[in-house]
Amino acid sequence: MKRLMLLLALLPLLGHSLAMAPSMAQSAPPSGRHGDGHAQNHDWYKELRQPDTGSRCCKGSADGDQGDCRPTQSFLGDDGLYRAWDGRQWLVVPKNKIISMPTPDRGVHLCETYGLVFCFITGDPSS
Repeated sequence: MKRLMLLLALLPLLGHSLAMAPSMAQSAPPSGRHGDGHAQNHDWYKELRQPDTGSRCCKGSADGDQGDCRPTQSFLGDDGLYRAWDGRQWLVVPKNKIISMPTPDRGVHLCETYGLVFCFITGDPSS
């Protein structure tokens, strides 16, 4: 009987801990594919300009289907150049296409079409 009462007393605490578990799980990394995450960030993307030309970074639509800007994965290679995942392959990011600034989700973002990188946003203002 004492064990049952102890279990009943602890049940609300256990339930609270289990309810918290999903929020502590990490989400999947961005796919880097065209359209994935574009619509959610379109208002931010449309203001970005290519560092070397001043042209817009975003040349896609707001519906997410054709967006050329999207969240992605990246790494800094031993040669000092960033690589960004476009959903199929790792693209070398030209240094003149890098924008070092905070992003809405604190992640990296890629604007490219057919392997041509328009902008790569590091998500870090000190990079």
